[in-house]
This record gives sequence, structure tokens and C-alpha cells, in this order.
Amino acid sequence: MIRIENISAGYLNKKVLKNISCNIYKKDFFGIIGKNGTGKSTLLKIICNLIKSYSGSISIDDKNINSFSKKEFAKIIAFLPQYVDTSMPFTVSEFIMFGRYPYMNIFKIPSSYDYAKVKEVIGFLQIENLTHRKINELSGGEKQKILIAQVLVQETDIIIFDEPTLHLDIGNQNNILKILRDLNEQYAKTIILTLHDLNAAGEFCNKLVLIEDGCVCRYGTPEKVLNYKDIERVYKTTVVVKTNPISDKPYVIPVSKNKIM
Repeated sequence: MIRIENISAGYLNKKVLKNISCNIYKKDFFGIIGKNGTGKSTLLKIICNLIKSYSGSISIDDKNINSFSKKEFAKIIAFLPQYVDTSMPFTVSEFIMFGRYPYMNIFKIPSSYDYAKVKEVIGFLQIENLTHRKINELSGGEKQKILIAQVLVQETDIIIFDEPTLHLDIGNQNNILKILRDLNEQYAKTIILTLHDLNAAGEFCNKLVLIEDGCVCRYGTPEKVLNYKDIERVYKTTVVVKTNPISDKPYVIPVSKNKIM
């Protein structure tokens, strides 16, 4: 379990997060939602121990994250940020292998197990046709699969994504989220991610936290969090929340105020 207790954090003199508390359990598909600039990415960076909080603590299985060495931590949590430099002309196989660095010796020479793990992940994602291509020559959807492959070969139980479907079309968005759901359901991975698409959050996540002005507005199941009153207040817009007739999950429909007045 990841226990987040009274986290406050920010940059320079600006406080972004204010007393954030919630728990994330093993095998959760946990979504963080909220307006732009409300602190979603900041919360991910604190969980990943990339920046320090002003106050509060985060523990994993009752062990404070500050007590792990960097190498230990890299074997527990893998993180895919919004922006990764894919401009260098590495082959896909070479790029994926970078995810094995926490397990390599001081000389960073891959072992036979490293190569086997890369091959296994390539097979799982069905990207064998891309392995000899250069990462900087791929489409956006292809690159995102390769970035996911790189974090998968890190062999962590917890995988964190900051907007994994950013700039992707609806087809690629669904493909990426289905991959993450398979990791969650078939391989017992704990998935934590930020999303702007509330309907994707409602469809794929089993737990959500809605951040409002740096505070927890609502925390729980999608049915509890995605209610029209909270959504309208946080996002400053008019919506209707219905139930998807196929999946029985909540979905949010924006409504023009002019149409209902």
C-alpha cells in the first residue's frame, strides 16, 4: 500500500498541494483528475520522490520513501512522465533496454536475462515489427508503446504515468489504456496515472481522486467521484453525468448553458 499523509508541496514560494491524504492499494488502477495547474503532476513527482514536499509523508508498505536508495526505489516504482526525449536515433530495442539499468552492474552491460526480459515485453506489447526501427522515426502512438515497454522492463509492481494518452487520437488512447488495464488485471500491477479525459478515468480506473485547488475534493470509486455537482464546481462548466449502458460506468457529458436556459 502507498499511504499519502498530509502532503503539502509547491515550487519556490507557491504552495500547489495542500494537506493531500489518500491510500493506494495493491492492484488499484488509480486515477488523479482535476483542472490544469491543480497539482496532479506535482503529486506524481512527490510519490516518485523526484521532488520533496513541504510537509507530510509518503510510505510504501509502511516504509518511508526517503529511506530507499535510488537503485532500490527504481525496482519498486517506474515512472513515465509526460515528456520524454525521443529525438536521439536509438533503435527501439536499444531504447527499451535503458529500462534495465537499475539491474545492471557498474559497467552497464546487459545480461542474458536483460535481453530475455526485453524480448518478453516486446512480445506482450506485440511490437516485434518496430524493434529495428529508430525511436525518432515512429508515430506518436508507436512511441507511447515503446515508452511503456521501457517502464515495463523495469519490473516494478507500481507503474506511474503522467498523462499517458496525451496528444493521442481516440483509437490510440483506448489501445494504451487497454494495455494498462491488462497489466493491472493480468499481471497485478498497481497503476497510478493522471488523466484529463474524465470518461476514460471513469471507464478504466477503479479508484479516483479529484484535486481542487491543491486539495482533495473527492476520493473513492468513479461512481462516487464523478458526480455532476463536484465536476461543475471544479471545472467551472455545466455537465450531465450518465451511466454507460454497456459498461455501467459513469460518463460525463458537457452541456452548453445556452441550450438549457
